[in-house]
Amino acid sequence: MILPWTAHGDIGVRIAAFRALRELRLMDAAPAAIAALADSDAGVRREAVGVLGWLKHLEALPALARLASEDPDNEVRRVATGALGLASDPRVLPALCRALRDPIWSVREEAATTLGKVGHSEAGPALIDALGDDYWQVRLRATRSLGRLRYAPALQPLIDTLGHPISNLRKEAALALGELHDPGAIAALQAAQDDGDPEVRKAVRIALEQLR
Repeated sequence: MILPWTAHGDIGVRIAAFRALRELRLMDAAPAAIAALADSDAGVRREAVGVLGWLKHLEALPALARLASEDPDNEVRRVATGALGLASDPRVLPALCRALRDPIWSVREEAATTLGKVGHSEAGPALIDALGDDYWQVRLRATRSLGRLRYAPALQPLIDTLGHPISNLRKEAALALGELHDPGAIAALQAAQDDGDPEVRKAVRIALEQLR
């Protein structure tokens, strides 16, 4: 049995045990993984989060939310933030919105992605704020999530993003505008049909087809 090794005195053994349990997806591993969220080693905590994410263990959501907000390790906060997307539970929204203000951009990026997966429109205002993030990767994920949420108040911010100098952002803005299904985006999308990037032009065509 692997479970007893999760409490081994050697850090490497504990990490290996949780890594193996993640692949096995044993529900019996959930209590040990939840307990390991308080492990002194960040590597063990990361692997325990991975186990709970694979298991989609809803009872772990409060503990994962605390980790996403409070863990001192950047990578633990990031993976815990992603694991909060295991359910469409509105209880995770406060922790995810806090993660959007994390000092580490990769945590903010994960939060923006996960808010789109969770699928609650209450996240819309925080995602619109994230369109002004210093890192384009965060902006891109926020743009994509606003499209997934079909958040109508994002219309003008997404139109503004169509003029961003980074082509990946323009592409995501076009696709998100298509998802909104708001005729108010048609003029801006038509103006973007001659964008210098072929991927942006393709996204614009897709969006305009969705708005017909």
